[in-house]
Amino acid sequence: MLDNRTITFLTVCKEMNYTRAAEKLNISQPAVSQHIQYMEDYYGVRLFRFIGKKLILTDAGRLLQRSLTAFHNNEIYLKEQLSFINDKKQTLRFGATLTVGDFMIARPLSDFLSKHKGADISVTVANTKELLQKLDSGEIDFAILEGDYPKTLYNHQPYIIDNFIPICGKKYPFAAPPARLSDLIGERLILRESGSGTRMILEHMLIENGISLEDFSNVITIGNMNAIKDMVIAGCGITFLYETAVLKELRSGIIKKLDLADCRIQHEISIVWKRDNLFEDSFKELFEDLFQIC
Repeated sequence: MLDNRTITFLTVCKEMNYTRAAEKLNISQPAVSQHIQYMEDYYGVRLFRFIGKKLILTDAGRLLQRSLTAFHNNEIYLKEQLSFINDKKQTLRFGATLTVGDFMIARPLSDFLSKHKGADISVTVANTKELLQKLDSGEIDFAILEGDYPKTLYNHQPYIIDNFIPICGKKYPFAAPPARLSDLIGERLILRESGSGTRMILEHMLIENGISLEDFSNVITIGNMNAIKDMVIAGCGITFLYETAVLKELRSGIIKKLDLADCRIQHEISIVWKRDNLFEDSFKELFEDLFQIC
């Protein structure tokens, strides 16, 4: 069990401000300073230093933060598992990116609840960048991600592989039928916000083809998947999405898939968790139960 001084250190790491950390912990600022001083004396290193008025972690502080965060996250999951042994109530805390949350997890969750009727489930739907931050802080145990992530810091398991496709409305007024990615740069591009998985994939694909977002005549950023689809249906522009997210619209014909010679992208959607988690075997058993994968 981590003591109060460790929690204080991790809170200061998150806030990077003694006053805000004190407010969050509901203790005095001198108490925060004493806790940090104790930690520095105990480990024999400086954990923080100031550059002007800005508080930053030292190299030793960053190493200690990573190690203690891992301990903290493992302790949270251990408490959940001990609670399950005691009252047989399964607890799930995980994250999903927008496409996954909207189109890919309803059936697995429904099947899981039919087997574990008393389960407590919390699903955080956010973009890839935000979910990685929540993984690091221990707010969630794992995440299902569309976008890229540093594989040196996280373990992963494939969830599904989906087609990443360019789409437009059924009557979108192209001057000439596009055959390659470069034929689209005169169009209005509608895309997700920075940090989202679909945007990361799109940006990487464009770079590989010598294109950037700045090459498009107009770029519209919207943080809502359904709003993007509605704008595409209305003929306001083109976009790139996972095929699963627009299957219904493709089948009804209100959205069209663009057949481009240099755009044949399949991307893995992954289940991701912290590499230093002590309960990896338990996670894999859970994934088999929840998602029928192993």
